[in-house]
Amino acid sequence: MSGIYIHIPFCKQKCNYCDFFSVVSKKNIKNYLQAILIEIELQKNFFLNKKIETIYFGGGTPSILSVYNINKILEKIEKNFILNDNIEITLEANPENLNENYLKNLKSTKINRLSIGIQSFNDEDLIFLNRKHKKKDSIISIKNAQNFGFENISIDLIYGIPNMNLGRFLENLNIFFNLKLQHLSAYSLEFEKKTILYKLLKKNIIKKVSEEKSLEFFKLLVEKTIENNFIHYEISNFGKKNFFSIHNSNYWKNKKYLGIGVSAHSYNKIYRKWNISNISKYIDSIKNKNEIISEKEILDKKTKYNDYILTSLRTIWGIDLISIENNFGIFFKKYCLKNSQKFIKKNFLIKKNNKITFSEKGKFIIDGIISDLFFV
Repeated sequence: MSGIYIHIPFCKQKCNYCDFFSVVSKKNIKNYLQAILIEIELQKNFFLNKKIETIYFGGGTPSILSVYNINKILEKIEKNFILNDNIEITLEANPENLNENYLKNLKSTKINRLSIGIQSFNDEDLIFLNRKHKKKDSIISIKNAQNFGFENISIDLIYGIPNMNLGRFLENLNIFFNLKLQHLSAYSLEFEKKTILYKLLKKNIIKKVSEEKSLEFFKLLVEKTIENNFIHYEISNFGKKNFFSIHNSNYWKNKKYLGIGVSAHSYNKIYRKWNISNISKYIDSIKNKNEIISEKEILDKKTKYNDYILTSLRTIWGIDLISIENNFGIFFKKYCLKNSQKFIKKNFLIKKNNKITFSEKGKFIIDGIISDLFFV
């Protein structure tokens, strides 16, 4: 089974670290939502009548959508695709949008999972990241969501922010645990090109946290989540039992996905494609020509193998050698085994039967391991 991603690119303000396609003007939102409804219909044969098990509203800031428009999108998907009975439907949300009235109305929709962009429970960090909310808004929004019956809530946290120390990050984690949430996504701050933070970095106005310090944050994160009975199921993701993100897990498990909206990506195991990153052109092409402007990359065997290594080895499910042989051939299976040996001997990787997974100490150098297993 597969998933559908809906990209909502509109934001009230641009975060300093964000390199996702987004805009701060909402002038095109009405026409954009109409275009999304048309694209859903145009893409109805993407899964060849196979069931989908997840829908994910990402952004941008999907929580700026009215409940009416969320329902319109869900109704259009339901008319054009076959939905799994226990479908997971996630809405990314910012704390400032999750007031009582909005949550009350949202609970009447089929949204059954919230992913709230907290990033930090410290006001100094939030100002640095140019987030619109404050610590108190975050806590109130989470408690409001719980009070209105949302029982599958994830939040995002960022570590490695300049001036953040281990004590401040531990405080973030303790607030998270005290709120009795089901899922945590935690990421080291990245300085992506075209972001404000990248420009500040290049001007030497701010400095990156050292790799050693970043590793200390990550070790604290792993230690505390394990202590609180969270399962570290992907390098940056931690969930209570039965509360993993099904949508994101499908990416890592090499399942098909369809991206709807400007700049959205799709994958069907043969090719990946991505829609144009221009709202006006996206709207015009769909509404006036019934065409989706996108680019496509046909995937060769080497690329598919590298993609498989990249996604699978970051998870507790790991690499399946039988799957490699079946999908890519005996050559790639032998190549993977050969290049894994030095990490297995040093106990960074564990080989059991036909599976290779990261060990407790291996998870701290997983990116380096993955690059060594790539076929170049």
